[in-house]
Amino acid sequence: MKKLILVLGIATLAGCSGISHTDKAYTAHAESFNILGAQIPGDAQERAIELVPEGATVETIRSTDSDTTSFLGILNRIIGIDYVQVGGVKK
Repeated sequence: MKKLILVLGIATLAGCSGISHTDKAYTAHAESFNILGAQIPGDAQERAIELVPEGATVETIRSTDSDTTSFLGILNRIIGIDYVQVGGVKK
């Protein structure tokens, strides 16, 4: 039981998101903990996109390998941390 609480506590800490911005530009990010293909607390890209200011354009999206065609992508899906960063211009 103590191990389960420890694992859930670590997984909760990995689920962070936030945004920084100026008058003209912004950068939003989100992280999720991967365990056996499940992202905890949810899809990092969706959470990062939700932080984009209304009316802003998305110029770049950067993320960790999470595909199933590379060794690092497969390993990250089994156990790892997904990181997504979205940047763009405000209107």
